Amino acid sequence: MLLDRATNLATKIADYEKIKASAHEAEHFRTRSIQFTNVAQQLGRARLVLTRLRESGAPVDFIPADAGGLAEKAATLRAEVAKDPSVLADPPFDLKHAFVDRLIAIAAAAEKASISAWRQWVEQKSNLSSEDVLTALSALPQFRASIATIRQCRVSITTLAATVPQDPNAAKQRLDELLTAHNAAWSELTAEGIPAAVLAFIRACAGEGAPIGLLTTEVLEWLTQRSLMNAFRIKIR
Repeated sequence: MLLDRATNLATKIADYEKIKASAHEAEHFRTRSIQFTNVAQQLGRARLVLTRLRESGAPVDFIPADAGGLAEKAATLRAEVAKDPSVLADPPFDLKHAFVDRLIAIAAAAEKASISAWRQWVEQKSNLSSEDVLTALSALPQFRASIATIRQCRVSITTLAATVPQDPNAAKQRLDELLTAHNAAWSELTAEGIPAAVLAFIRACAGEGAPIGLLTTEVLEWLTQRSLMNAFRIKIR
């Protein structure tokens, strides 16, 4: 009877060890599942954003680092798992530092490149007027209403450029609307009491820049009398 009990105990111990080993293996699978799910989600989001930006016409200069080497590691791991899933407990390379962490770094770099490209595209598309010019002109009652509208548009454009949009095409349409309002506000600047030459010079400065020929004696005198000379700068195109 004592021998039977010992045999039963040995069987139970063996079963327990099998269960324990299975639980340990299952924990490895759970850990890898969490790691790969996280990586897949981050890479998926990054790829979607890059695709949307490129399709919308906002160029993104991004090439993932060591993409070939990581693709080779992924192929190796897939082949090994197909032969024996338990290889996830002892992979052929450092799974975290040499694979998972590097994929996460690629996703982060893609996100950084995307926001940089989007901001640059918005800035180039907007070509907003100088804040110094707006500050100077806001001292003149004739310009205050239009300048308030212009500044409101500038704030909205800055907000729009702050994050990569979920729908770049819709964001581009919104940007066009803001720029239309911005430009309309410039065109509505009243010329009451302001010489046409001065108004033409100011509007040109607020756009792509004024040719030096527009800086006539009349314009210089008008700006000097109102202490507005320091609001303008001459640059070589």
